[in-house]
Amino acid sequence: MSSQPAVGLPSGHLTMRLAHRAMLRDLGRISATATGLSRAPDPARAAALTDYADRILQIIEHHHEGEDEFFWPMLRERGAGEDVLTLMTEEHAELLGHLKDVRGRLVALDRAPTSAWAEFGAAVQRLRDSLAAHCADEEHELTDRLAPALDASAWSRFERNMLKTAPKWTLGFMPPWLDSVAEPDERAGVPARPVAKLMAGSLRRRQQRAFGD
Repeated sequence: MSSQPAVGLPSGHLTMRLAHRAMLRDLGRISATATGLSRAPDPARAAALTDYADRILQIIEHHHEGEDEFFWPMLRERGAGEDVLTLMTEEHAELLGHLKDVRGRLVALDRAPTSAWAEFGAAVQRLRDSLAAHCADEEHELTDRLAPALDASAWSRFERNMLKTAPKWTLGFMPPWLDSVAEPDERAGVPARPVAKLMAGSLRRRQQRAFGD
């Protein structure tokens, strides 16, 4: 993941950095909790984890659709090189395979044997590993080969498109979710800060039901 200082980065860039961090954190927690459920079944936790995992998958899917359908084409129009855009889309194609695998396993969990939870946890971990590698590449390229095609206007356009196309439930989920992984100098990347504060308790309770912590 990027170690570049947050100071001076556009808010949209910071938001993307926080989204990557939150996705990876939660995929790791989902994997570990699912593995635990295979050893010690807990119907209430299983239901809460299933709901939470579905939300995180929706966020990842929307994030990548926004990049594939809007961000990369916009950067191509702005002169970004095909080599780096090809790298990004090829990595997204690999991630899509993992996402489909995890999504299929998630849908089948309610009628599957207890052992399926361990298999689901392993699939989530594979997705996390692939996503971690992609996020590292993407964050590097955003400040390297993609940087000449990026400015505040480009980030603003991408933010508006993501907000316009996002599932409605994310409007109350994303601000506290991003805020929960933000360092003090990254707060500019948290959208709707009043909503983040208002909904922080709701997010904590949802995570406690899913993860038990």
